[in-house]
Amino acid sequence: MTRFHLILLTAAMFAGAPALAQDATDFTGPRAEASIGLDQLRFDLATLGGDGKAKQSDLGYGIAIGYDAAIAPKLIAGIEGGVNLSDVRFASGDAADGSELRKRRELTLAGRIGTSITPNALLYGKLGYANLQLREDQTVAGVTTSVKDDLDGVLVGAGVEVKLTPSAYWKSEYRYTDYAQGMTSNKVTTGLGIRF
Repeated sequence: MTRFHLILLTAAMFAGAPALAQDATDFTGPRAEASIGLDQLRFDLATLGGDGKAKQSDLGYGIAIGYDAAIAPKLIAGIEGGVNLSDVRFASGDAADGSELRKRRELTLAGRIGTSITPNALLYGKLGYANLQLREDQTVAGVTTSVKDDLDGVLVGAGVEVKLTPSAYWKSEYRYTDYAQGMTSNKVTTGLGIRF
């Protein structure tokens, strides 16, 4: 998280907070959100016919819907589903003989547990399932063949959600996903959401 994120988070957590502590019911109900941030993919070069490991970072963005319910005075549990896209791509070789790996869409389904840490801020952790679709292009003697591959993975993450108004919130989140086959991803995102 950048210094700007930390300053913004601290200001948002305490700006306009009432004197009396709020409970978890302030973070319950259906919600929808959009996010954007850094997406980093780490993988074995064997995927592209090479040796060793590589990593590539670019812009990632997505949308999610979810529902949270209070299970204790300051504790919520919820579920969410999301669709994420990414500009991450890695290329090697040249136009005549080379390869390219592109991260396409990712579908996620996760549960989360959170606790209120200030009157208008929620700290949460999440655990769930991810399905990543990759596109691999292999070019030999100027002839390109393309293959789409779906990878299943386990995701874990943590973040902070800050109420901006009674229905709107800002969030910042880190997420790690292991797709096996030597492929993992790291994401740091920020976003805005609405509770209904």
